[in-house]
Amino acid sequence: MKDETNSLVQGIKRVTDYSEGLTSLLAGTYVLSLALIKGNVALRIALGVAGGYLILRSGSKLHSLGKETKVID
Repeated sequence: MKDETNSLVQGIKRVTDYSEGLTSLLAGTYVLSLALIKGNVALRIALGVAGGYLILRSGSKLHSLGKETKVID
């Protein structure tokens, strides 16, 4: 019974990480596209940094799907 609960918790965590990674990837792509169309240089830099951060964050979240997480009792 405990193994089934741990398996369920791990599955929910993996789905949550995957959806968070996809959302972050989409948001980062959108922010980078905004950085390309804005005229102000400071705004372009700020949006570029924010978009890059979101895309890098999405990579770490999507990469965590391959790792086996252990739930501590």
